Amino acid sequence: MERGRKDEISAHTNARQGGTYHAAVRWWLVAGLILVLGQVVIGGITRLTESGLSITEWKPLSGAVYPGSEAEWQLEFDKYQDSPQYEMIFADISMEDFKFIYFWEWFHRQWARMMGLVFAIGFAFFSYKGWLNKALNKRLGVVVLLAALAASFGWIMVASGLIERPWVNAYKLTMHLSIAFCVFAYLLWTTFKVWQPNIAGFPHQKLKSPVRVLLIVLVIQLILGGIMSGAKAALVYPDWPDMAGSFLPDVLLKSSNWTVENFVEYDQGPFLSALVQFLHRMTAYSLIIIGLWVSIRSFSQSISNSFRWANILLISMLGIQVILGIATVINSVGEVPVDLGVAHQGGAVFLLGFALYAAYHLWPGQPLRPVEKVVDNG
Repeated sequence: MERGRKDEISAHTNARQGGTYHAAVRWWLVAGLILVLGQVVIGGITRLTESGLSITEWKPLSGAVYPGSEAEWQLEFDKYQDSPQYEMIFADISMEDFKFIYFWEWFHRQWARMMGLVFAIGFAFFSYKGWLNKALNKRLGVVVLLAALAASFGWIMVASGLIERPWVNAYKLTMHLSIAFCVFAYLLWTTFKVWQPNIAGFPHQKLKSPVRVLLIVLVIQLILGGIMSGAKAALVYPDWPDMAGSFLPDVLLKSSNWTVENFVEYDQGPFLSALVQFLHRMTAYSLIIIGLWVSIRSFSQSISNSFRWANILLISMLGIQVILGIATVINSVGEVPVDLGVAHQGGAVFLLGFALYAAYHLWPGQPLRPVEKVVDNG
C-alpha cells in the first residue's frame, strides 16, 4: 500500500516536471504541422500553375463537392469565362486545361477544409478525454484565429484577381503567405513546448543577439520571397550572379522610377521586379553570413547535442535554399519552373522551423502548465 502511494506520488511529480500530454496529443500537433506544410506546398503549385482564379466563388461547404457531370463542369467553366483572367490571358483554354487548373485550386481549398476537420475532431476527442488544459487551449485558440485569418486573406487575394487585374495581387498574396508562416511558426513553438517542455535554456548571452538578428532577417526574407513570387520577378531577370549584366540593375539607378505608381502598378514595368529580386538576393547572402556567425559562435562553446543539431540543420538548409533559389531564377525563362519554385517555397518552411528550433534553446520560456491528472506519455 505504501509503495503504491510512493509510485503515485513519483508519477505525479514526473507529470509536473513535463511530458504530461498524451502521446496522441503530441502526434496530433505534429500532424497539424505536416498539414500546414502541405498547404504551403499546394499553394505554391496553385500559384505557379495559374490555378488560383479558376474557382470564382467561395462556398465553404458546398464548394467541397468536386464537379462530376459534364453539365457541372460546363457551369464552372462558364463562370470562369466571365473572369478577367479568361478574357485577357486564357481565352483559348480548353475544357481539359480548365479541369487541370480547377483541380489545384479545389485541392488547395479542400486541404484547408481537411486541416479544419482534423483539428476539430482531435480537439473534441482530446477535450472529452481530459487530455487538454487551459494552457494548451489558449495556444490552440491563437492557431485557430491565425488559420481563419489566413483563409480570409486567401479569398481576399483571389477576389482581387476576379475584378480588374487577371492575376493575384502580389502584396495580398504576400500577406496570405506570411500569415500561413505565422500559423506554422506558432503551432511549431507550441509543439516544442508539448514535446520538450523542460528543455534547458541555453545560458550564453552572446548567442542571443546573432540568433535574434537571424530571425529578423529571415522574416524580411520570407516577405520579400512572397512579393517576388506574386510579382513573378524571376521572369524579368532570369540570370545569376548578375542581373542583366549588372550587379545593380539600371532601372533602380534612375530616380524617376522611384514612384508610387511603379510600386502599385508593378506589372507595368520592371522596376519592382528588379528591386525585390535584388533585395531578395542580398538578404539571402546576409542570412548565410549570419548563419555561419551563429554556428561558429555556437560550436566554439560547450553546447547540448540538440542545439548542435539545430545549428547543423539551420546552416544546411540555408545552403540548400540559396541553391534552390538560384536554380529557380536561372530556369525562369518564359515561366517559373513549378518543381523548383515549389521546392524553394517548401524549403522556406523548413528553414523557418530549424531557425525556431535553434531559438527555442535560447528562449524556451515557461513550460505549459501540466494537465491536472497523470496521462500516458507514450
